[in-house]
Amino acid sequence: MVTRERKAKILEHLQQTLPNASLILLTDYKGLTVAQMRALRNNLREKVGDGAKFMVVKNTLLRITLEKLGYDPSELGDALEGPTAILYVVEGDPIEALKTLYDYIKENKIETFRFKGGFLEGKVFNEEEVETLAKLPSKQQLYAMLVSATQGPIRGFVYALSGIMRNLVYALNAIKDKKSE
Repeated sequence: MVTRERKAKILEHLQQTLPNASLILLTDYKGLTVAQMRALRNNLREKVGDGAKFMVVKNTLLRITLEKLGYDPSELGDALEGPTAILYVVEGDPIEALKTLYDYIKENKIETFRFKGGFLEGKVFNEEEVETLAKLPSKQQLYAMLVSATQGPIRGFVYALSGIMRNLVYALNAIKDKKSE
């Protein structure tokens, strides 16, 4: 059983870290063993760094924290019922952390695990939207797509200009060949 002092420390920790979180994802962690939970945390640390944390939290403490931060827990429906764990991201790409958790659950085929919803950049999302968010490209992939999209027209322009120069050289060579005959 969690003591009152321990609850106070957890509440203080949540109230200090969650205001800076870009992602707060609530999950039902049923079906995860302690070893899987440890592996998941290591996986998150590997991919996102120390800015992402996955921890089990009492619903009452989470509700108090969310209300103090200005979130409306009622927007999440029944998300604060039953066993709850949260994934929050203070530093790093929140979508990458969400994708890491989603992929881990799918790879390990944990059927009883359930995404409950959460807040991404202050906006509420539900459990149906988790899969959509997890399938979004990461920031690095988006940057690569943007660079590729901007390089395409430039590459075409350079090719068109070089074609004009090439045709001019061919025409001048043809004139030179005709005069030398």
